[in-house]
Amino acid sequence: MTRITPLARALLLAAAACLPLAPAAQAQDKNKKTLSPAEKEAQRNARFKLAEEALQKLYKVRPDARKSVEGAAGYAVFDITSIYAILFVGQKGNGVLFDNATKKPTFMTSNRAGTGPGVGKQRVFQVFVFKSKDAMGQFLLTGGMGGDISGSVSTGSEGTVLSFNPSIDIYQIPASGMAVQASWGGTVYSVDKDLN
Repeated sequence: MTRITPLARALLLAAAACLPLAPAAQAQDKNKKTLSPAEKEAQRNARFKLAEEALQKLYKVRPDARKSVEGAAGYAVFDITSIYAILFVGQKGNGVLFDNATKKPTFMTSNRAGTGPGVGKQRVFQVFVFKSKDAMGQFLLTGGMGGDISGSVSTGSEGTVLSFNPSIDIYQIPASGMAVQASWGGTVYSVDKDLN
Protein backbone atom coordinates (compact mmCIF):
# COMPACT_ATOMS: atom_id res chain seq x y z
CA MET A 1 0.00 0.00 0.00
CA THR A 2 1.38 3.41 -1.03
CA ARG A 3 1.32 6.15 1.60
CA ILE A 4 0.76 9.76 0.60
CA THR A 5 3.11 12.13 2.38
CA PRO A 6 1.73 15.36 3.87
CA LEU A 7 3.58 17.37 1.21
CA ALA A 8 2.10 15.29 -1.62
CA ARG A 9 -1.36 15.60 -0.05
CA ALA A 10 -1.00 19.40 0.15
CA LEU A 11 0.15 19.57 -3.48
CA LEU A 12 -2.82 17.46 -4.59
CA LEU A 13 -5.24 19.70 -2.67
CA ALA A 14 -3.67 22.82 -4.18
CA ALA A 15 -3.84 21.36 -7.69
CA ALA A 16 -7.46 20.32 -7.21
CA ALA A 17 -8.37 23.81 -6.05
CA CYS A 18 -6.94 25.25 -9.27
CA LEU A 19 -8.91 22.92 -11.55
CA PRO A 20 -12.10 24.07 -13.29
CA LEU A 21 -15.31 23.44 -11.39
CA ALA A 22 -16.75 19.96 -11.66
CA PRO A 23 -20.18 19.67 -13.39
CA ALA A 24 -22.00 19.40 -10.03
CA ALA A 25 -20.24 22.50 -8.74
CA GLN A 26 -20.98 24.32 -11.99
CA ALA A 27 -24.66 23.43 -11.66
CA GLN A 28 -24.65 24.71 -8.09
CA ASP A 29 -22.94 27.91 -9.28
CA LYS A 30 -25.70 28.41 -11.87
CA ASN A 31 -28.32 28.11 -9.11
CA LYS A 32 -26.63 30.88 -7.15
CA LYS A 33 -28.91 33.75 -6.17
CA THR A 34 -28.88 36.60 -8.65
CA LEU A 35 -28.07 39.96 -7.09
CA SER A 36 -30.71 42.68 -7.21
CA PRO A 37 -29.73 46.03 -8.80
CA ALA A 38 -29.48 47.56 -5.29
CA GLU A 39 -27.20 44.73 -4.08
CA LYS A 40 -24.98 45.09 -7.15
CA GLU A 41 -24.70 48.83 -6.60
CA ALA A 42 -23.84 48.31 -2.91
CA GLN A 43 -21.11 45.80 -3.77
CA ARG A 44 -19.68 48.06 -6.50
CA ASN A 45 -19.57 50.99 -4.07
CA ALA A 46 -17.84 48.79 -1.47
CA ARG A 47 -15.16 47.93 -4.05
CA PHE A 48 -14.65 51.61 -4.90
CA LYS A 49 -14.30 52.39 -1.19
CA LEU A 50 -11.72 49.62 -0.62
CA ALA A 51 -9.76 50.80 -3.68
CA GLU A 52 -9.61 54.32 -2.29
CA GLU A 53 -8.59 53.04 1.17
CA ALA A 54 -5.84 50.88 -0.33
CA LEU A 55 -4.47 53.71 -2.49
CA GLN A 56 -4.39 56.11 0.47
CA LYS A 57 -2.46 53.53 2.53
CA LEU A 58 -0.07 52.97 -0.39
CA TYR A 59 0.55 56.70 -0.92
CA LYS A 60 1.24 57.13 2.80
CA VAL A 61 4.05 54.56 2.80
CA ARG A 62 5.17 55.03 -0.82
CA PRO A 63 4.45 58.64 -1.93
CA ASP A 64 6.25 57.97 -5.23
CA ALA A 65 3.58 55.39 -6.14
CA ARG A 66 0.94 58.10 -6.76
CA LYS A 67 2.75 59.31 -9.88
CA SER A 68 3.09 55.70 -11.14
CA VAL A 69 -0.61 54.94 -10.60
CA GLU A 70 -1.89 58.18 -12.11
CA GLY A 71 0.48 58.02 -15.10
CA ALA A 72 -0.14 54.34 -15.87
CA ALA A 73 -2.40 52.86 -18.54
CA GLY A 74 -4.45 51.49 -15.66
CA TYR A 75 -4.32 49.90 -12.24
CA ALA A 76 -6.13 47.28 -10.20
CA VAL A 77 -6.72 47.13 -6.45
CA PHE A 78 -7.56 43.91 -4.57
CA ASP A 79 -8.51 43.22 -0.96
CA ILE A 80 -7.04 39.77 -0.27
CA THR A 81 -7.37 37.46 2.73
CA SER A 82 -4.77 34.67 2.91
CA ILE A 83 -4.61 31.65 5.18
CA TYR A 84 -1.36 29.75 5.66
CA ALA A 85 -1.93 26.41 7.39
CA ILE A 86 1.30 24.39 7.61
CA LEU A 87 1.69 23.37 3.94
CA PHE A 88 -1.57 24.70 2.47
CA VAL A 89 -2.06 28.24 1.19
CA GLY A 90 -5.54 29.56 0.41
CA GLN A 91 -6.38 33.07 -0.75
CA LYS A 92 -9.57 34.84 -1.72
CA GLY A 93 -10.35 38.42 -2.53
CA ASN A 94 -12.26 41.07 -4.45
CA GLY A 95 -11.08 44.00 -6.46
CA VAL A 96 -11.57 46.47 -9.25
CA LEU A 97 -9.44 47.39 -12.27
CA PHE A 98 -9.47 50.95 -13.60
CA ASP A 99 -8.57 51.96 -17.17
CA ASN A 100 -7.04 55.44 -16.77
CA ALA A 101 -7.92 56.43 -20.36
CA THR A 102 -11.63 55.52 -20.26
CA LYS A 103 -12.10 55.67 -16.46
CA LYS A 104 -14.10 52.46 -16.86
CA PRO A 105 -13.99 50.08 -13.87
CA THR A 106 -13.89 46.29 -14.27
CA PHE A 107 -14.86 44.37 -11.13
CA MET A 108 -12.78 41.28 -10.41
CA THR A 109 -12.18 38.44 -7.95
CA SER A 110 -9.01 36.67 -6.86
CA ASN A 111 -8.40 33.05 -5.80
CA ARG A 112 -5.17 31.27 -5.03
CA ALA A 113 -4.21 27.79 -3.99
CA GLY A 114 -0.69 26.72 -3.26
CA THR A 115 1.66 25.02 -0.91
CA GLY A 116 4.73 25.78 1.13
CA PRO A 117 5.63 26.16 4.77
CA GLY A 118 3.69 28.83 6.57
CA VAL A 119 1.37 29.72 9.40
CA GLY A 120 -1.01 32.60 9.97
CA LYS A 121 -3.84 34.62 8.49
CA GLN A 122 -3.36 37.95 6.82
CA ARG A 123 -5.40 40.55 4.97
CA VAL A 124 -3.52 42.65 2.43
CA PHE A 125 -4.22 45.17 -0.27
CA GLN A 126 -2.60 44.41 -3.62
CA VAL A 127 -2.18 47.20 -6.16
CA PHE A 128 -1.21 46.32 -9.74
CA VAL A 129 0.07 49.18 -11.90
CA PHE A 130 -0.07 48.49 -15.64
CA LYS A 131 2.60 50.46 -17.45
CA SER A 132 1.11 49.69 -20.87
CA LYS A 133 -2.32 49.15 -22.38
CA ASP A 134 -1.11 45.75 -23.63
CA ALA A 135 -0.18 44.60 -20.11
CA MET A 136 -3.59 45.64 -18.81
CA GLY A 137 -5.37 44.04 -21.76
CA GLN A 138 -3.46 40.79 -21.30
CA PHE A 139 -4.36 40.73 -17.60
CA LEU A 140 -8.05 41.05 -18.49
CA LEU A 141 -7.96 38.80 -21.56
CA THR A 142 -6.43 35.87 -19.72
CA GLY A 143 -8.58 36.55 -16.69
CA GLY A 144 -5.36 37.53 -14.99
CA MET A 145 -4.55 33.83 -14.60
CA GLY A 146 -0.99 33.04 -13.79
CA GLY A 147 1.32 31.02 -11.63
CA ASP A 148 3.59 32.67 -9.17
CA ILE A 149 6.40 31.81 -6.83
CA SER A 150 6.75 33.95 -3.78
CA GLY A 151 8.43 34.01 -0.44
CA SER A 152 8.05 36.60 2.25
CA VAL A 153 7.86 37.32 5.93
CA SER A 154 5.10 39.83 6.60
CA THR A 155 4.76 41.48 9.99
CA GLY A 156 3.21 44.81 9.09
CA SER A 157 5.81 46.32 6.77
CA GLU A 158 4.79 47.60 3.36
CA GLY A 159 6.52 47.46 0.04
CA THR A 160 6.85 46.39 -3.53
CA VAL A 161 6.42 42.80 -4.61
CA LEU A 162 8.69 41.70 -7.45
CA SER A 163 6.89 41.03 -10.72
CA PHE A 164 8.17 38.79 -13.48
CA ASN A 165 6.46 41.12 -15.99
CA PRO A 166 8.43 44.38 -16.42
CA SER A 167 5.22 46.10 -17.60
CA ILE A 168 3.50 45.59 -14.23
CA ASP A 169 4.44 46.98 -10.82
CA ILE A 170 2.87 45.28 -7.81
CA TYR A 171 2.52 46.80 -4.35
CA GLN A 172 1.34 44.90 -1.29
CA ILE A 173 0.17 46.70 1.84
CA PRO A 174 -0.81 44.65 4.92
CA ALA A 175 -4.22 45.64 6.30
CA SER A 176 -4.32 43.24 9.25
CA GLY A 177 -2.95 40.00 10.64
CA MET A 178 0.45 38.41 10.46
CA ALA A 179 1.88 35.52 8.48
CA VAL A 180 5.28 33.90 8.11
CA GLN A 181 5.42 31.99 4.86
CA ALA A 182 7.36 30.85 1.80
CA SER A 183 4.91 29.55 -0.74
CA TRP A 184 4.27 28.76 -4.37
CA GLY A 185 1.08 28.19 -6.28
CA GLY A 186 -1.29 29.65 -8.83
CA THR A 187 -3.33 32.84 -8.53
CA VAL A 188 -6.35 33.50 -10.70
CA TYR A 189 -7.69 37.05 -11.09
CA SER A 190 -11.06 36.79 -12.84
CA VAL A 191 -13.66 39.23 -14.12
CA ASP A 192 -16.60 39.25 -11.69
CA LYS A 193 -19.57 38.41 -13.92
CA ASP A 194 -22.05 39.35 -11.18
CA LEU A 195 -20.94 42.98 -11.03
CA ASN A 196 -19.93 43.83 -14.61
